[in-house]
Amino acid sequence: MKRFIPILAAAFLSGACSAADRPAPTPPPVSPLSPGAEAFRVLHMYGGDDGESHLEIKDLPRTGGVPGKSVQTRLYATDVEIGDALPGDFIDYHGVSTPRFLIVLSGQLEVGFGDGSKHVLSKGDIVLADDVTGRGHTSRTIGTEPVRILTVRLPKENSFQPKLNPCPEGVPAEQCVSARLTGRQTGAPPSEKK
Repeated sequence: MKRFIPILAAAFLSGACSAADRPAPTPPPVSPLSPGAEAFRVLHMYGGDDGESHLEIKDLPRTGGVPGKSVQTRLYATDVEIGDALPGDFIDYHGVSTPRFLIVLSGQLEVGFGDGSKHVLSKGDIVLADDVTGRGHTSRTIGTEPVRILTVRLPKENSFQPKLNPCPEGVPAEQCVSARLTGRQTGAPPSEKK
């Protein structure tokens, strides 16, 4: 693949490839650390009007954090799943039944799209899989390490409705740790006294 990239770049520069031959642009990377943001940004995989899945950047509502210091979003979830797949594992075109977050804990997962483009998800990446219509996407475990993914499924109806209360259902605020947390900027950690 590394040898192919310079050849492809040379073809583009020489005009040998038409616009139709060029791969679709990859969305810009999403920073997981954007404390000054007014929204929490994630990669969003969705089903387009053309029946294919696509990637974009999606802003989720800000439901918490300290302006300029942290940003949080909180949504309702139905269940959580964690799974491992060995290198070389491949799943052909498939979509999702309900929107879900895919959070890569280790390894690498290559997601393929109908236009031939591919996007690699690595440790720490979060993608909101929302391609509930159309053909879907492919997925392949790449590299030498198994991939471990945490899946957080969202409700089928009102999937992106923000959850404004930081406490779990049925837990009073006085018993809820999340309701009592406050952030503060401390600068450098204190050095250990000898």
